[in-house]
Amino acid sequence: MNDSYSYMDRLHQSNYDLLCEVDRICKAHDISYFLHGGTFLGAVRHQDFIPWDDDVDIAMKREDYDRFMEIYPKEADPRFKLLKFEDYPQFFDFISKITDTQVTMAHTAYGYEDFYQRRYNHPSLDLFVFDHVGPNHKKNLTKLQMIYALAMGHRPMIDYSKFKGIRLVGAHVLSGIGRCIPFHTIASWYKKAQISENAGNENSSTLFLSNEQQHPHYWGMEYDAAYYKGGVNMKIRDRQFPVPDSYDRWLRDVYGDYMKLPPEDQRRPQHVSELIQ
Repeated sequence: MNDSYSYMDRLHQSNYDLLCEVDRICKAHDISYFLHGGTFLGAVRHQDFIPWDDDVDIAMKREDYDRFMEIYPKEADPRFKLLKFEDYPQFFDFISKITDTQVTMAHTAYGYEDFYQRRYNHPSLDLFVFDHVGPNHKKNLTKLQMIYALAMGHRPMIDYSKFKGIRLVGAHVLSGIGRCIPFHTIASWYKKAQISENAGNENSSTLFLSNEQQHPHYWGMEYDAAYYKGGVNMKIRDRQFPVPDSYDRWLRDVYGDYMKLPPEDQRRPQHVSELIQ
């Protein structure tokens, strides 16, 4: 990584600006959200962003997410563009993002910038969604995974090394079928499956991230809904942002000894390759 200090310093400033804009809108409209993933871990362990982390993750319960997605485009600074996954014909993932259009990357770790029309060549904030776990949860997880496999047919490349056995066969077959189905249709199936899981189960005691399927820490993991009824604040730079109640238990469940730094060869950005402006 060249010019690492100025590179990451500028990137973290963009991440901070993104987070502050989302926080401003959520507070103005009484919308609850929580830091998630590496952003959550950074606030607790570093009282800042993780030095080598290069994006922002937050999570919302379904009712807050739906309100946020309605309000945000009307009130946000145009600098921070909302990218709804269902609005485009190419499949990146099922996570809607907010990008900082004033900062552009020459390259990303994913590549295929032209295929995605360079809309992901900006620092981003990922919006994760918590839905309630219903009585048919395992069946619904399988349905979501199958729809995800269909959607992979709308990627420029599929890394089949992630799959083994019957899952490898399924990935080949379903992605092939998915290429014949417009992505907008597949996206509507995914959203319907998410909502059907939540319908009628709003009082269940457990939640799951219904749009996170790539990270092994989180997919299918169930969370105590009590974590997300209140929340406490943790510092990033000079501001406080909400994290779940019982955050120590949450982080230990996901990361183990989360205060221990990873090996040095793992301390590198995961998404960004080079800033150009």
